[in-house]
Amino acid sequence: MPHIIVERPETPGEMSSLTNEENTISGRIRIRAFELFEKSGEARGNDAENWKRAEEELLQIPHSKLESRDGSVFLDVSILGHHEQELKVVALPNAFFVIAEPKHRHSKNHLASIGAKRIFQRIDLRETIDTQSVRAEFENGLLKVTAKKLAEAKSQTA
Repeated sequence: MPHIIVERPETPGEMSSLTNEENTISGRIRIRAFELFEKSGEARGNDAENWKRAEEELLQIPHSKLESRDGSVFLDVSILGHHEQELKVVALPNAFFVIAEPKHRHSKNHLASIGAKRIFQRIDLRETIDTQSVRAEFENGLLKVTAKKLAEAKSQTA
């Protein structure tokens, strides 16, 4: 299974870059949702629907499943239309970010990322994790991320 890059931001500058990217994407979604609101004749009560539609137009929203068991956290994300070179996981003590940037290039066997949208998904965690323990693998459209819970990781090193 191909391993995926896992970034572990530690400095304020690295965190700021991630926060800026998240804010930029939210801003684009907000602008598009407002355009949809205006296009609907400014019909009230459809805020959530407009926001969801704007997200779907601008981003690929993959299905994900988060589990916590045996002192670890397990995240499975279904990612269609992307290759492992396009993926990265950002690990924070309380969240994962799954990011994919489509690279439109041809390969011998197929066209890569045709029609694939950008993925920028934040998955908040209920437990604190040891970011150094995070591992990510990708095969057959499934991204698998694992991490030890912080309390579990500390007890194993003691």
